[in-house]
Amino acid sequence: MTAPASLRIVERFVSVQGEGSLVGVSSQFVRVSGCNLRCVWCDTPESSWDPRGERFALDQLVEDCRKGPRHIVLTGGEPMIFPETRELATRLRDAGHHLTIETAGTHWLEGIDCDLISISPKLANSTPWTRAPALAARHERRRENLPVVRKMLTALPWQIKFVVRTTSSHERDNDLAEIDRLVDKLEIEESLHERIFLMPEATSHDSLLRGYQALIEPCRARSFRLGERLHITLFGNTPGT
Repeated sequence: MTAPASLRIVERFVSVQGEGSLVGVSSQFVRVSGCNLRCVWCDTPESSWDPRGERFALDQLVEDCRKGPRHIVLTGGEPMIFPETRELATRLRDAGHHLTIETAGTHWLEGIDCDLISISPKLANSTPWTRAPALAARHERRRENLPVVRKMLTALPWQIKFVVRTTSSHERDNDLAEIDRLVDKLEIEESLHERIFLMPEATSHDSLLRGYQALIEPCRARSFRLGERLHITLFGNTPGT
């Protein structure tokens, strides 16, 4: 007898969306355990560096999500590397939920559907050359997959979020140069630049405020949006929020 489809889940919680175009919207977060990348600064190592969690049948996840809110954010780790994500997405949308899928844009899942694909490409600063040299080369090969990102931009409603280092102008400018190169290669027309968010890398209210100020002019020059990180403002760098 075939076991029911399931996913390994690190955590589930209800909060407000802290980032992107739906910031402030009451949402359910379902965090999948497992990732094909190893970002040096990963804020959820339980879903990547040290995968943990309990397997939940898709039936149970769908039933639990009926309790609300209507908006659901499927995040990770990397939800798009698991075939079961496709069935879960279909069932959640059939149940009337608004579904956002958070992804690094490295893997395409044929047949996937959602209301918003939220793409966060990982920049060169994510590669763990010092932390884990044995994993760094693999991460570097995988972190940028422009054909997959192009597929997402044509197949699904989308937004792109870039995390930018703002501690120094040198780091900021290096990240912005890489972002400019990626956006140019993706050939995203300027009328759609308002779907691209620049968010400061920050873990405290004060560093977040300084980061916002450092990104105002780069956003204005590129017609990008300054990306809020409301969860850090409200709760600090706290898991499950």
